[in-house]
Amino acid sequence: MRGVAAVLLVPAVMVVQVSVINMVAFPGGGGPDLILLSVVALAIGRGAAGGAVIGFLIGLVADVLPPAAHVMGQYALVFCLVGFAVGRAGERAPGAVAVTVIVAVLAAPLLAAGVGELLGDPRVGWPAPLRVWPSMVMYDLAIAAAGFWVVSRRSGERPRRRAVPTGAYPVRRRA
Repeated sequence: MRGVAAVLLVPAVMVVQVSVINMVAFPGGGGPDLILLSVVALAIGRGAAGGAVIGFLIGLVADVLPPAAHVMGQYALVFCLVGFAVGRAGERAPGAVAVTVIVAVLAAPLLAAGVGELLGDPRVGWPAPLRVWPSMVMYDLAIAAAGFWVVSRRSGERPRRRAVPTGAYPVRRRA
């Protein structure tokens, strides 16, 4: 069932990214990267090999989506590396999902700029990505936080505990 949901989710996310998100001028110059967030979300529970395969396939599709003015395979490499790293972190530290997502969101845009620079993309230079990086990270983290909230509300795996008074004084109740 998870595989079917992922197969349906990824094309929808890509269409929204290309047709809506990329067309909006966000303050700060950068915008959210829903494709990156979907790679992170799908890779975190599937391990390093599964995350790498998911990242590669999603990146390969992202390479041909318009505007495809970069070297073919650039996003496949970046998302493959991100998927592998997130999947490995999910295997090694399953309780540190939030930290894993934060590190992936911080590192992925810089990794994409570095790979573009290594492949000789003339549009990529370090001043431009560093200028929009803070806003991109903030948008991605805001969406990731909202996603965590929705998933925690929808899944009944970890119900909230009742508040228990922990002070030294007993709680007085009116009769």
